Amino acid sequence: MRTSPALIVLLLVAGCTAQPPRDPAMGRAPLVEPAYAPLPLGHVRPEGWLRTELENMASGMTGHLDEWYPTVGPRNGWVGGDGDAWERGPYWLDGLVPLAHILGDSALVAKARPYIEWTLASQQESGYFGPTPEGPGTENLPQEQRLNRADWWPRMVMLKVLQQHHEATGDERVIEFMRKYFRYQASMLPSQPLDRWTGWGKARGGENQASVQWLYDLTGDRELLDLGQALFDRTDDWTGDFAAGKTADDYWRTHVVNVAMAVKQPAVQYRQTGDLEYLDAVDRGLAGLMEKHGLPIGMFTGDEELHGTDPTHGTELCAVVEFMYSLEYLVGLTGRVDFADRLERVAYNALPTMTLPDYTGRQYFQQVNQVRIADEHQQIFVTGYEDATCFGLLTGYPCCTANLHQGWPKYVRTMWLRAPGGGLAAPVYGPSTVTTTVGTGAVPITLREETDYPFEGSVRFTISTSAPVAFPLHLRVPGWATSVGLTLNGTAAGVPSEAGTFAVIDRTWSDGDVVELVMDLPIAVSRWHERSVAVERGPLLFALDVEGERREDASRAVGLEPGSIGTMHVEFHPAQAWNYGLLLDTDDPSSSLEILRREPAADATPGFAGAAYPWTRETAPIRILAAGRRIDAWKEYNAAAGPLPPSPVRLPPGEPETLTLIPYGASTLRIAAFPLIYQPKS
Repeated sequence: MRTSPALIVLLLVAGCTAQPPRDPAMGRAPLVEPAYAPLPLGHVRPEGWLRTELENMASGMTGHLDEWYPTVGPRNGWVGGDGDAWERGPYWLDGLVPLAHILGDSALVAKARPYIEWTLASQQESGYFGPTPEGPGTENLPQEQRLNRADWWPRMVMLKVLQQHHEATGDERVIEFMRKYFRYQASMLPSQPLDRWTGWGKARGGENQASVQWLYDLTGDRELLDLGQALFDRTDDWTGDFAAGKTADDYWRTHVVNVAMAVKQPAVQYRQTGDLEYLDAVDRGLAGLMEKHGLPIGMFTGDEELHGTDPTHGTELCAVVEFMYSLEYLVGLTGRVDFADRLERVAYNALPTMTLPDYTGRQYFQQVNQVRIADEHQQIFVTGYEDATCFGLLTGYPCCTANLHQGWPKYVRTMWLRAPGGGLAAPVYGPSTVTTTVGTGAVPITLREETDYPFEGSVRFTISTSAPVAFPLHLRVPGWATSVGLTLNGTAAGVPSEAGTFAVIDRTWSDGDVVELVMDLPIAVSRWHERSVAVERGPLLFALDVEGERREDASRAVGLEPGSIGTMHVEFHPAQAWNYGLLLDTDDPSSSLEILRREPAADATPGFAGAAYPWTRETAPIRILAAGRRIDAWKEYNAAAGPLPPSPVRLPPGEPETLTLIPYGASTLRIAAFPLIYQPKS
């Protein structure tokens, strides 16, 4: 088997370096020690625009889903009701619980509590928990999944909810509850395999195995190691599939949400065994996914199944947040910069574009080249929901209505991680504050991160501590950075800070110490479907700003009261031409492009160059001007951009037009994979 260069380095380090005693915060042997570990939930707080994002979630769909969408309300099976008893209640809680504790929102904590209390009280003597198996004659109803109540899969999600509850509150009931359940699961797996009820549990068994490892880190119960291996053996063979470059074509292994979750599954087994072939499988799988299905947003198509590289094909919102969670796991386990770079690419591009700013609606599928959002049959998706790209509570399929909420809260939590030796690591950047303990004496500190990132490349860290304390601070230097400056209290930090590594400042820190990381954000061009070009700057992808007309129509949502918020579709129809190619010097793209910065808005966060909420075409804090030509033969087809003209495109002589590109995450109607216009060499 081929071994990647990154794994060769790991092998050499493991073979040549004496290992110090393990920090208890970094897990328990014989599980592989992660490079970084999560801090307790609530220690990391968002600031600036990122806090606005999470507050919008709280005042919108996340904080009110039980009111707007009765499926997860009082009749939900996970709070003792007779309604939906499968995944949607746990999905919602998997985002609501971290959001509540990250914001310190007592009302949201109280909203989640009845579900947690009911779940803890539901455990039977056998260890089984949750809704009891359905009786004869039970049927699914509109917006209510009432069958397969004993399925392993929704319990995998609920275990993650309980883990986060424990990490935020220290509720020791969770530990014995999970011990008892895992003993039950170990006894039942031989007769009730993971696909006993549905195929989702067998495809997603890595989630279950990770929860088993979480409990082992806390308890050291050796039987949990046996259960972890049994779960791996009974889960779909993602390692074999990924090691071959992602070639399996059965439904369960092409469903994009399964794939997004499974990206971490071989790495979970690496933590179980220490066998580097599992990490190598992750690398091969990601390479195969991007080669066969990749998009410039950092991930792959899937509408609902994997669907090639065409930028008009869709990517499901559930896949976006689950892929982020997989990358967050990989960042913590491996400490690899390339995983963190990809995580930022997805979070700052694919995620914000799929929700309305006030969180009253979301898309089911997004398109990289998205020129009309309408309730029309587009005939280009594998799963052909006519309203899949429309914004609404229930457009497309409702799973994303419940599952989207984990995206931003778990990302915020990953912005600061525990490093060995009582240290801290910043693997991804954004405005935030971390309040935790560091050093061998667990000294309390607060570290404030002030930045306009991802729109600008300067990140300033200020330390507040009541007493000097020694600990290492790990700062990621992105792989795309071509120039980096790192200063400590105004002078060069004097530590290595090469692109693609973590710069580590290990010293005794005092109150008021300031570290500043300044990274250039180079403009780059990448090549995609039909040799199209994408314009990038640091972690951001840029898209043609296509003005659109917003229209609202009643949907065909079944099972909701007429006129309720869940019965609206929001459409966007193009009000200007979109069919442009770019005139670029691909060898020196910055020479063809001009960066414009917006003046600070009245509601801007102090020290932040944009508006309090930067993810709209009106408030985007940075724009790029480019030269382009309209391609008249490139037309709309079935409510989507027609087939992408192969680059380079030859056009008759004509005058170029000035085009405005905005951050992809701030766009709604757009072109982000552009044909390149042929230019003869002078």
